[in-house]
Amino acid sequence: MRELLNTHKPGIIILMETKVQFSSMGPFFTNMGFSASTIVDPIGRAGGIWLNWDTDQVNVRASAVSNQFIQATVHKEDFEEWVLNAVYASPNPLSKDTLW
Repeated sequence: MRELLNTHKPGIIILMETKVQFSSMGPFFTNMGFSASTIVDPIGRAGGIWLNWDTDQVNVRASAVSNQFIQATVHKEDFEEWVLNAVYASPNPLSKDTLW
C-alpha cells in the first residue's frame, strides 16, 4: 500500500471490507498525507468503508453515510465538482435490499 501511495500520489483513496476499526490504521493514512476521512467502521469483522483524502489536493464533503455506502461531493481546483459513491453492497440479500 505504501509503495502504491508513494508512486501514484492519489488525492482520494477508498478501502472497503476493511474488517478492522479505522483507529488501528488511521495514523498510517495520516502519515501518508491523507489529512481527512469519512469512516464507516465494520460491524464485527464484516464490512467497513474508509474514504480518505488529501486536503491539499481535493475538498470532499460527505452528504450521506450508511453501513453500506458513503456518498460525497468532490471538488478539485480547476475541475468541475462531481459526486462519488463508494458502495459496499452486503452479500446478505436482506441487507442489500436497504440500498434501494
